[in-house]
Parts: sequence; structure tokens; C-alpha cells
Amino acid sequence: MLYGVCYYPEHWPKERWPIDAALMREAGVNVVRIAEFAWSKMEPRPGEYDWSWLDEIIALLEANGIEVVLGTPTATPPKWLMDRHPDLYMKDAQGHTRGFGNRRHYCYNHAEYRRLSADIVERMARRYGGHANVAAWQIDNEFGCTDTVRCYCDHCRQAFQRWLRNKYGEIGKLNEAWGTVFWSHIYNSWEEVVLPAYTVFPMHNPGLHLDYMRFASDAVAEYQQVQVDVLRRESPDKPITHNFMGYFAEVDAFRLAEPLDFASWDNYPNLHFDEKADPLNSAVQHDMTWGLKRQPFWVMEQQSGSPGGNFIFAMPKPGELRRWTYQAVAHGADAILYFRWRTCLFGAEQYWHGLLPHDGIPGRRYEEAKRTGEELQRLSGRWLGTGAGAEVAVIRSYDNEWAMDIQPQSFGHRYMAHFKQYCRYFYDRHIPVEIVSPDMPLGRYRLVVVPHDMLTHPASAAALHAYAAAGGTVVLDFRAGIKRPDNRMEERTIPGAYRDLLGLRVADYGSLRQGDTRPVTLVRGDTAAEGHGGGVWYDIVELEGAEAVAWYASDFFADTPAVTRHAYGSGTAYYMATEPTPALMDALMDRICEGAQVEPIAGIAAPPGVEIARRTNGEKDFLFVMNHDEHSATLALEEPLDELIQGVRHAGSVRIEAGGVHVYERASLRRD
Repeated sequence: MLYGVCYYPEHWPKERWPIDAALMREAGVNVVRIAEFAWSKMEPRPGEYDWSWLDEIIALLEANGIEVVLGTPTATPPKWLMDRHPDLYMKDAQGHTRGFGNRRHYCYNHAEYRRLSADIVERMARRYGGHANVAAWQIDNEFGCTDTVRCYCDHCRQAFQRWLRNKYGEIGKLNEAWGTVFWSHIYNSWEEVVLPAYTVFPMHNPGLHLDYMRFASDAVAEYQQVQVDVLRRESPDKPITHNFMGYFAEVDAFRLAEPLDFASWDNYPNLHFDEKADPLNSAVQHDMTWGLKRQPFWVMEQQSGSPGGNFIFAMPKPGELRRWTYQAVAHGADAILYFRWRTCLFGAEQYWHGLLPHDGIPGRRYEEAKRTGEELQRLSGRWLGTGAGAEVAVIRSYDNEWAMDIQPQSFGHRYMAHFKQYCRYFYDRHIPVEIVSPDMPLGRYRLVVVPHDMLTHPASAAALHAYAAAGGTVVLDFRAGIKRPDNRMEERTIPGAYRDLLGLRVADYGSLRQGDTRPVTLVRGDTAAEGHGGGVWYDIVELEGAEAVAWYASDFFADTPAVTRHAYGSGTAYYMATEPTPALMDALMDRICEGAQVEPIAGIAAPPGVEIARRTNGEKDFLFVMNHDEHSATLALEEPLDELIQGVRHAGSVRIEAGGVHVYERASLRRD
């Protein structure tokens, strides 16, 4: 497999380069990413180019058997370029110019910057596009990082107006879609339309605000396409990627991934203010990245030391780099690059630690990466190119996440927190999932979960109806079907387009105070089991063919359904009218999965804190067992299995050390 680091040769004297290359080779590194922040080194002054340093480092790495991923340098336009185009700086929602001093200091809708970006990419591609040692291209770097998607400058206002004209055709159709008669917001021309910038009590028309979020995301995709087109023309044989950011939601990653050959993402498990990283977060974001193309992905930046700018986050403990790397591989990564090779001595990331410390002397983290690389090179050929064989899909909708960001409706509630409640259930039960777009064909799955399908697109609703009718099991939940795609409320009775699928109507509803819950029972009229409750929201449901499988047990809506089940065609549709507490979620989803014949990965039983993931090629299953706990644990094997890392056969009860990793191989049990 490809195993490497992110390297910045421009940060170090040339005398150091051969030392670094030799150390990389010794650690099993066979690929590095370079140049993504080096525009001012390539073009130090307008029209003056220096490729000598890049030629030299590529040749040196090639001599050491190390390929390169070339990053296009457009995330960091040089100061001379910004001085020539001061209107290129982004503006925030209050109209303040966001000036020079960091990175990503450009507006995606600046026509001249698109031309200049195409020019530098074309020059790079003509020079290196056919180079045998170039493995791939990475476009730009982390689109939208540090709040750089939504710009409020004049270029964006004019581009937004053009985008709206293309979408609606007539200004009257825009007024109808947004309901601009409210608060006397009727527009008479496209030029009158504003951006959702700072205003009195900043609360804009929800239709305008959602369309602006869509437009801003589309602008990023269009800007990326400028570079894709150049690379396809000048370097047609090299694959193209971009490094995504998992949970990050300001850009529709499904659209951004469409023209790419494979997806990548940047994984920093300890980039949190709390000391203990939750392994669920990386697992979910790996699955999100797999779902962008439904194929193996790269981790283009894997945390290798303490992240830090002005503050330093938690240092990876011994064994964590190895375990995080195996977790990525277990969820579908076919390449791992650590960020970064050596900790920089200067600049904004001098506390962002790499495999090597500031002094450049190999230590604990280097040795751990070296050991991990040796293991993976010995074993990974068995599972490269494979997936998990997931039978469960969880739909991620950027439209619905944006709409809920605009109007959360319940204090403290967020789309992604709700989304993760489902993911945690499957993670804890060792059930593989694919996180896919609303446009993904569903027939391959036994169970489809659709969190908060608030803005109901007719095609998506029709697909869910057809999926259930053909025998699938679908889970929808509160707020489903309440809005049209233009962010207007649906005139039909809730759940709107899903009323016949779910076999119910919502007669009334309400938001609960943050942290407040109501008890929910799985037996009508009984006392709710400990921990069984619903929070955030309550729908008061009237059944129209569905049956209740859980009931509220208090308040004025006591004894009404909290969760329902409806037979539809050959399949089943469930509705959660409230946000289940973790205990209730487990009880409900256990029943739902049993009915859908969705099963955990078979063959190994493990206690909490131990993750089990799978990759399969249809003939062989590869089971990855990772102990994220601080204590050793005992695995129960249903049959003897070959453990690949240690090269031994395990049977019965097996001890896995704290932070340990086992990889087992067996004949595939995947069902058709």
C-alpha cells in the first residue's frame, strides 16, 4: 500500500533533504505529498518561475524509491498577487475584509483568481504531469478550512445573483419560492437580491439563506473544476484527489467528489479540547469518506503528533498512531500519509508536531510509524481495493444540515449530533455502514436510515417509497417531510410526502427544553425502563395503518406513539417521533435490525471499548479488532482464526492488550 508523509522541503536547508529521504526510506515511506503551500517558491515574482528546487526534491525522492503527490498551491496565493488584486480578499458577514496573514485568503468567485489559478496549475502540470514519479495530484488544500466558504464581497453578490437567475429564470418565481411577501422583501430585479449578511437581529429569509449556502458550496465545486479541467488536459494519466474534512459541512462533499478519481481526508483524532479522543468520530468520518465515491480512500493527513497553533492539543500516547492507522485501514483507507514529517521551527504551525520533533532526531513516534509501516506492507496486499460489505446505509444530506443550521428549531440541537446517535449504535454493535448521499441507489442495502429528512426532495422520497415497497427497511424521524426543497413549509399534513409510507399523521408537535426528556416505554401503559426516554422533540402521532412500537409515558401526550412501524409493500418503514436516549436507541434499533436481518460482524465477541471492523473481497473477510480502551480486554472467538500481524492461530478466549490491534482472516461470510 502507499504509506507516507506530508513533507515541506522548502522549510529546510537542502543539506537536510538527503537525510530526510534516507530516514523516510528506512521507515517504509513510499509516497510523500509536497508543494501545496509553495506558490511563492514556484513564482516568487509575477511571471518569474523557479522549478529547480521542486525538480531536485522529486529526483531525490525518486532515487530513494519514494513517489510524490503534488499539491496545487492555490490555497496560499502570494503577497504580490494579493497586492495586485486587493479585491480578492474575502469579506465576512459584517463586511470586514479578511486580510493577509493566514491561508485560504481568496474569494472563489473572483474571475481573475480563477484564471491565475488555472495558469499556475497548467505550468505545474506541463512540467510534472507526465513525470513517472508523480503518483497523483491533490487540488488545493482543505477547501473551506478556517471558515473560508461563505464570502460576502461584491464578486459573491453578483455571482449569487447570476446563480439565482440560472435557477429560477424569473424574479417572480424566486419571490414565490422564498415567500418574499413576508416583511415586504419582494424583489423587482436580480440586482436587488442581497446576501444573508449582517442585519437587524441577524435572521434572514430561510429560502434566501439556504440558497446562499448552496451557491457558496457550488462556487467551491466550480473553482475546483477549473483545476480539474487543466489537469485532465495536461496530465491525463495521473489521478486527482482533494483532502476533505469529514464532519465539515460548508461544502457538499458529494458534489465536490464527483469529478475526482478518489477521495482523501485529514484525520486528527486529538484535535479536541478534551484529553480523551472518541474513536467513534474517526470511524464515522472514515465511513463518510468511503461513501463519497463508494470506494477506498486515502488519509492524506494522519495525525502524527500534538496538533497546535497557539495552544497544543493532546499528544498521541504510545501505540495510538498505530491504532489510528489500523482504524483507517479497517474502514477502507488504501493509503496513509502522516502529517507532518518534521515539526516546523517557524510560522503558525510550529506547535503542530510531526513524526520528527523540532530537532529532527527520530524518536518514539518515528519508530512507531516505522513498525506500523512494516506490518502494513507485509499484510495490506490481501485487502487493498476492498470494502466492508455493508448492508446498512445512513443518508447524509447537506441540504438538511444547512436548513437545520439556519433554523435548529430546538435549542442546542444539531443535525450532526443527531446523525451520530445512529452511527454510535452501529459502531457499538460492530455493524458496518456506508454513509451515502440522498441520490445513492438503495437496493443493495437491507436497512436505510434517513436522519432529519426535513427538506423532502420528490426524487428522494420516491426512491424511499420504492425501496420499502421492494422489501427494504427504512427509518425516518421527527421533522421528516415538513418542508419543500426551497425551505418553505410543506402545506400537506406532516409528514408530507411520507404520510402513506409511514402510515401516520402528526397531529401536533413541540420542542423540549435543552436536556429535558420524557419517559418512553416499549410496552403500552407500562413503566418505562431505566434510561428509556425521548428528548429534543415530541410529535403527537395519529396512526393511519401503522402500529406503535413505543409510547410516551408522561405529559399531556402520554400513551400516544413515540415510535411506529408500518408495513409498506414488501418492506417496513419506522418513524421516531422523538430523539431516543442512548438506552432507548439501543433497544429500538436492536428490534429494527433483527427485523431487517441486519447482523453484527460474526465470529468475534468483544466488550465495550473494543472496535471490530471488516474488509472483504467476497472470498476472504479481514476482521480488524482495535482495543481503544486503556485496559486489556478478552475476545471470544466462535472458531479458530488466523491472526495476521502476529502470524499465529487464535482460538477460544484471546487477550488483546490496551491499545492493541489484531487482524484476523477467514473465509467470507458475506451474504448476497
